[in-house]
Amino acid sequence: MSSAEKKRIRDRRAQQALREKKLHHTKKLEEQLSYCQQYHNDQGAQQLHQIIEGLRRQNENLLARQEQLKGLVCSWDIDAGDLGENSTPRAQPTEFDPPTIAVPCSDNGHGFISIDNDTTPKLVPDNSLVAIDSCLPWRLLPLNNDDISNRKDISCPWFFYPEKVIASPDLPSSPLDILYGTRTNPLADMISIALRRRPIRDPERLAIGWTSYLFSKWLISPNPVSYAKLPEFMRPVLAQAQILHPMSLDLITWPTMRLNLIRNWHLYKDSLDEIFGMLTCCLKVRWPWGESLLERNEQNELCIKKSFYETFMNEDGWGLTLEFIQKYPDITAGLHIDTIVYKME
Repeated sequence: MSSAEKKRIRDRRAQQALREKKLHHTKKLEEQLSYCQQYHNDQGAQQLHQIIEGLRRQNENLLARQEQLKGLVCSWDIDAGDLGENSTPRAQPTEFDPPTIAVPCSDNGHGFISIDNDTTPKLVPDNSLVAIDSCLPWRLLPLNNDDISNRKDISCPWFFYPEKVIASPDLPSSPLDILYGTRTNPLADMISIALRRRPIRDPERLAIGWTSYLFSKWLISPNPVSYAKLPEFMRPVLAQAQILHPMSLDLITWPTMRLNLIRNWHLYKDSLDEIFGMLTCCLKVRWPWGESLLERNEQNELCIKKSFYETFMNEDGWGLTLEFIQKYPDITAGLHIDTIVYKME
């Protein structure tokens, strides 16, 4: 070959090597861009921020309860001999006189206020169903003892994936997501799968799933907006923030039943699946048999019928069959049986 031909061959090889180098560099940049779009976009940063904020609040709650327990233990060590002759020992708290507790609030620099017996509403005989008006109620989180690091030890399996719960929309886009599952809403899909384990009707499946969805969104990321979406009867009462219990008990419809189970959980913990199995079968929404649950909106999309939504979002819209009441009288103690009993027609 002549020198000119050799030069052309060298030039072609050099140009090919340059093209390959550019293609490799371009592919690498595209991969980096794809990674950044997936993990460093505004939505992803917001999700991580919500997870961090939720963990921070949990840590604050645990620290406050730790200080509360320390104070309680230290009070036991007071020597009776240190009391003066004219001193009167402090009366022991009764069932209706709760000890000092720390409830998450924003009234001081630490994010908590101490509530003692002088400012806390007294527990009433009706299973201590009290509200704390002096505090921000949306920050009164239940005291759960589920091990969220172990899927087998968590009573509500979707809380094993907090990032998926946070990533799910505030409300299901369609009631069909709860009834039949969906690939676009992880929380609705996991709740739907859990409910399909039980032989229950569509009205109860949709109502239980919808209220569980609302409660889960508030619990994983507590804020005033998510709390306001909760039906009033699903909002935690004081004892739920004081006594350790499984998450699943917080989803029970009636606060009185929740407290009966929470306070006597040591008696029922070995029969959790049996209790919930019968409860889901005996729990009924007061909705006419065979009447449609859904209707079309202005966009011709299926949505929950307004009258059905108003029914299950109200405590009076729920009933319980006699089978459960007769088998578990201690769990239903304190309820007005005549008003909650549901008679099959």
